[in-house]
Amino acid sequence: MRPQEVNLVDLSLSIPTVPYDLSVKELKGVFEELGIYRFLTVLKEGIPIGIVYREQVEKACGRPLIAGDLTHLLCRLRNTSLSKEGLVGMLELLPIEKEPIILTDKRGTYMGILTYDTILHYITHHREYVLPIVQRVHSLIGKKEFLCVFGLKNMEEFKKVFGPEKVESVQKILTEDLRDLFPKELACVHEKGEIWALSDAPPSRESIKELMREFHREYTLLFGEFQKVHVYGFCIDMSMTSSQEELYRLKEELRNRTSKVEGSVFIIHGLQPTLVLHDPSKQKLITNIKKKILSDFKDIVERVRSAPKDMWEHILYDMFEIYPYFELFYIMNEKGLQITNNIVNPKVDYFVAQGKKGTDRSEKLYFKKALEEGSYISDVYLSKATDDFCITVSELFSYEGKRYILAGDINFKQIHRLVKSFKETTV
Repeated sequence: MRPQEVNLVDLSLSIPTVPYDLSVKELKGVFEELGIYRFLTVLKEGIPIGIVYREQVEKACGRPLIAGDLTHLLCRLRNTSLSKEGLVGMLELLPIEKEPIILTDKRGTYMGILTYDTILHYITHHREYVLPIVQRVHSLIGKKEFLCVFGLKNMEEFKKVFGPEKVESVQKILTEDLRDLFPKELACVHEKGEIWALSDAPPSRESIKELMREFHREYTLLFGEFQKVHVYGFCIDMSMTSSQEELYRLKEELRNRTSKVEGSVFIIHGLQPTLVLHDPSKQKLITNIKKKILSDFKDIVERVRSAPKDMWEHILYDMFEIYPYFELFYIMNEKGLQITNNIVNPKVDYFVAQGKKGTDRSEKLYFKKALEEGSYISDVYLSKATDDFCITVSELFSYEGKRYILAGDINFKQIHRLVKSFKETTV
């Protein structure tokens, strides 16, 4: 065992065992004899499968049941050695009810029971600076607080080039930048080398962009020749989580989404998750691409406005041949009600939900902005139609004295392709 590691069996409780087929009457006698135990471990053919609680046995007295009928099945874990940081990660494996875990050796033989409280007790006595924020996060499930997680992409490649001691320098740059943004609570968590912060409100898009700009300015001064390191992160509204299991799943999902996006990226999760992006090498290029999209969209709107109303859907289908990067179109009236079905690009090779006539989109930002300003191009957000990131373009137009708004969605994969093709065309 390496230094500063602990063997899980040393943290386990030696809970007595009872056989699977023991009668309730005999089980009650065992509990009375042992006295102090709230539950016992149940073995079936010598293999631990779960636990049986004293109170359930007392309620079942007089019924023709056995221990197996009252067994609460548990997860099994093979005994191993973990660092104290690794134990912090183990807390997330325990469900919100903080159910115990059965510990076995490599042959499956019962060794003891691990509980949330015993692991928590050990860590709080040995890693005071790590656990408080983890404890806080777990206690905030279902409450109006925001967890922000930050990390750095491509650090393994960076380590190969500059060595492990420089990794700490880069992480320190990010940590110091974050201290200004999150004065309330900030801590390094040894889970994928990430930094966690807690806040009463989600960070603004501009504050995240400024954080990314500042980090890249400082990083470039020190390691300008290696431009692959980028900031990633996400913000979770804790009131939208109901369990530790759901929180763990959501963190993994958001991490995976950030890994698929080039450059620095931050996801603000919510009812409509949005993306904050920063790539210094592409900022001007992206600005030019936005101008191209808006110009193309004005052409689409003009073609729709010039055609009879009953031909609008046919015209929009034709537009996919000219502007294939759009994934769908739909038209709304001035009250925000969709007056066409979703007109989906027939060449898309992924699922797109079928939006229908009559859908109320009056509260959508792309509707309100187009109504107020004439045209609008959204920030990147998570589309409910595709469960992928996209942008929406919208423009107001008039037809026979009435006002309408055309909206078009562009999948984030297509934006990447536009960046690549636009760069090649420019070159």
